[in-house]
Amino acid sequence: MNPPAHILIIDDIPLNLEVLGASLAREYDVQFATSGAQGLALVQQQAPDLILLDVMMPGMDGYQVLEILKSDPATQSIPVIFVTARNDVECETRALEAGAVDFIHKPINPVLVRARVRLQLAAALAQRELQHSLSELRQAQGRLRVLSMATEQSPSAVVICGPNAAIEYVNPQFCQVTGYDAAEVLGKNPRILNSGQNDPAIYLDMWSRLKRGEPWSGELINRRKSGEIFREEAHLAPIKDDEGRTLHYVAVKTDITARHQAEQALAQARQRELETAAFIQHKLLFGQVPTDLEACQVVCYTEPCQGVDGDFYTFTRLSSSVFEVLTGDVMGKGVTAALIGAGLKNTYRWLFSELMADQTPGNYPSAATLMNALHAAVTPELIAVNAFVTMSLLRIDCKAKTLSWVNAGHTPTLLAQGQQVTELIGDNLPIGVLEHEVYAEHKVQLQAGDTLLLYSDGLSESANSSRQYYGDQRIQQLLSQGQQAGHSPELMMATLRSDIEAFTEQSPAEDDRTAVFIQLQAA
Repeated sequence: MNPPAHILIIDDIPLNLEVLGASLAREYDVQFATSGAQGLALVQQQAPDLILLDVMMPGMDGYQVLEILKSDPATQSIPVIFVTARNDVECETRALEAGAVDFIHKPINPVLVRARVRLQLAAALAQRELQHSLSELRQAQGRLRVLSMATEQSPSAVVICGPNAAIEYVNPQFCQVTGYDAAEVLGKNPRILNSGQNDPAIYLDMWSRLKRGEPWSGELINRRKSGEIFREEAHLAPIKDDEGRTLHYVAVKTDITARHQAEQALAQARQRELETAAFIQHKLLFGQVPTDLEACQVVCYTEPCQGVDGDFYTFTRLSSSVFEVLTGDVMGKGVTAALIGAGLKNTYRWLFSELMADQTPGNYPSAATLMNALHAAVTPELIAVNAFVTMSLLRIDCKAKTLSWVNAGHTPTLLAQGQQVTELIGDNLPIGVLEHEVYAEHKVQLQAGDTLLLYSDGLSESANSSRQYYGDQRIQQLLSQGQQAGHSPELMMATLRSDIEAFTEQSPAEDDRTAVFIQLQAA
C-alpha cells in the first residue's frame, strides 16, 4: 500500500491552519508552517507532494515564497495551491503567472479543499508518470538510434528477412560486398546470391536449425551481382515475439574471400615447403645403398607420416665386402624430427672421418667406438632440447660373414637363419637420455642366405580401425615365411608393405615407417 501524500500548509493565521488541517488530516500526511521562511526550511528537509500557500503573510508573502520555489530545480515541480481571501482577476492572474496551479478562497470550504487537493495531486501524479514515460521513450529512441547507426555503419553485411524469407532490410555493407542496391534485393529471397557451389546439406541444416528457433553459423560460397564468386562467414538467427512466433530472420555476414585466399596460399606454400623438405631429407637422411657390395643385397623403404621423416638411415662402404648401416628414429615427427635426424647423420659422418684419421690402413673404428663418440657429441644437445633418438649401428663383413652391432634403445634387428628368426637386441638406452651411458658392442656369425631386417616402431605400431597394432610378431612371421621360401629382399619388402596396408585398411601412417632388408648371397 502506498503511503499517504505529504502536504505542507503555510499560513500565518492559526485558525486557517486548524481548518485546513482538519479538512485533510484523515487522507494525507499534513505538516504546518506559520511563515514563508519556516515553510521553505521544511521543504528543504522533506519535499512535499503539494503545498497550500497563503498569499498574504507578513515578512515574506506567498508570491515571494512561490518565486523561490520555482527558482530551485529541486522544488520547481511541486504543485502549489494559493489560499487567499481575494478573488479579483488581477490577483489570480499574478498567481497563475507565478506558477500556482489553483486557488482556494476564504472562507474555507472543507469539501472544496479536499476536491481541489485530490485533483491537483492526481494531476501531479499523471504529470510524473507522463514524464517517466517520456524519459523511457527517449531512452528507447536513443537505443534505437545507436542500434540503427551501428547497423548502418557495421563493417559486416546485415540482412533482415521476414518470416517468409523475403528480404526487408540490407545495410550499406551488404550493398558494397554484393554489388546490389537495396532496391534491387528488397522483397527478394536471399537465394539470389546462391552460387550453386554450396552443398545442399548446408541449406537443409541451416533451415532446420532456424525453424527450431536455433541460430546457425557457417561459411557460404556466394555470387556477387557481377558474377564474381566470394566466400562469407554467416551467422543467422530467428527473431521471435513473446509467444515464440518467428517475426524475422537476421543474418550478419563477413566477406572472408581475402582470408580464404590467404589461407589457401599459405597452405600451398607449406605444401611446397614440405615437398622441398622431403626432397632434401631423402638426399640428406637416407643414404644411397652401395651398389658394388660383394655377395649382399639391400632393399630400403621409408614412409613419412607428415611429409618429412623422423626416421633415418645411412650406409657407409668400408670396402667391397664390408659396410655399415646406421638407422635411427627421432622422438617426435615432422620437420623438427627431420632436422635432428639430419644433424645426427652429419655428426656421425664427421666423427667417422675424424676417427678414421687415427686408424692404420685397413683398420676401422669399432661400432662401439663410433656410437660412444656420437653419444658424447650429441647427448648434451639433445637433453637441452628435450629430445632423444633410438639408434642401431650394424657393421657387416660379407666375406667373413660377421655382424657387429650396437643398439641404443632401437627396435631389435631381426636375423632370419633357416627357420629361425632371432632378435638382435641390446640393453642400452637411447641417445640423449643419460650423459654417462656407455654403449656395448655385440657380434654374431652369419651364413650365406641369411636375411637381416631393420625397422622402426612405425611398422609394428601401425593400427587398424579397431586400434589394434600390427605388432612385432607379424613382422617376424612374414620374415620367417619369406626366408623359408627363399624369397629375395625385394619380394619380402613388397609382402611386408602389402600386409600392413591390408591390416590398416590403407589408412594413413600415424608414425614414420622405415624398413631395411639385407640378405647375404651364396659365394
